[in-house]
Amino acid sequence: MTVGAAAAVMETMLVDGAAYLAGRGVEDARLEAEHLLAHLLGVPRLQLYLDLDRPLGPREAERYQELLRRRSAREPLQYIVGLAPFRNLDLRVDSRVAIPRPETEYLLDVLMELVRRDGYPEGESAPFESALEIGTGSGAIAISLATEAVARSVTATDVSPEALAVAAGNARRAGAREIEFLAGDSLAPVSRRKFDLVISNPPYLTRAEWLTAQPEVREWEPRVAMHGGGDGLDVVRSVAAGVEGVLRPGGWFALEVGSGQVEAVVALLRSSPALGAPVARSDLTGRGRYVFARWGCNIPSG
Repeated sequence: MTVGAAAAVMETMLVDGAAYLAGRGVEDARLEAEHLLAHLLGVPRLQLYLDLDRPLGPREAERYQELLRRRSAREPLQYIVGLAPFRNLDLRVDSRVAIPRPETEYLLDVLMELVRRDGYPEGESAPFESALEIGTGSGAIAISLATEAVARSVTATDVSPEALAVAAGNARRAGAREIEFLAGDSLAPVSRRKFDLVISNPPYLTRAEWLTAQPEVREWEPRVAMHGGGDGLDVVRSVAAGVEGVLRPGGWFALEVGSGQVEAVVALLRSSPALGAPVARSDLTGRGRYVFARWGCNIPSG
């Protein structure tokens, strides 16, 4: 794409931008073109439709085309605009962290549904005194636990100090300054402590899934946050092997896993003598995605 002598109006730029992205394999090209232009102009995306006849100046057109070039190289939209929505948050993200996904947002909803079913009163806040997130990345889960009053104190770990820097910045911007961030692998940073909730969205892509993943994932997102080994369960096994040592009696363990891994993870947790019978739940698309268990207790079914 090149900048013409006279800049086009926004509708023309959007049509041309969407065609450019679509020709390079970008899905939802029109929507992505709109997000890029809205980001450039500093306005909500829907505001564009009130100004479709507005011409873009040469400098704006040039900058827009640079954003399109970055997206056409399959750099994720969230990294380009620097933000990713998650529940009630707008999180800063870049290539140091994986991009939060919608299915992870729903993990917390399913957890709270099970907690309420277990008898915790509707409308009451902070069902957990203390919570631990393993592999926090951008901080999405940990910050949501704190800002939504799911837990009174929150600790978050990650093997990547660079990811922790992103998470800590997001926590400050969200006003969740009470979260404790610790660097280290799996449960190592908290091996002598106990929590009422241990929660994780660990890397779970299999080797085959990683090799065939979209370029946005394989070429841009951090491998350590996405690739879970040959069968995708390396980190899950590590966490499951040690989770009994950091849970208080009656404490909850919550995992998000790959849609084809639920049965294997349920079997893995059943082998734990301290955990009660694990429970699997589906995401909003009907795919098995979440596994829950409790230290010394069964989770009510139904």
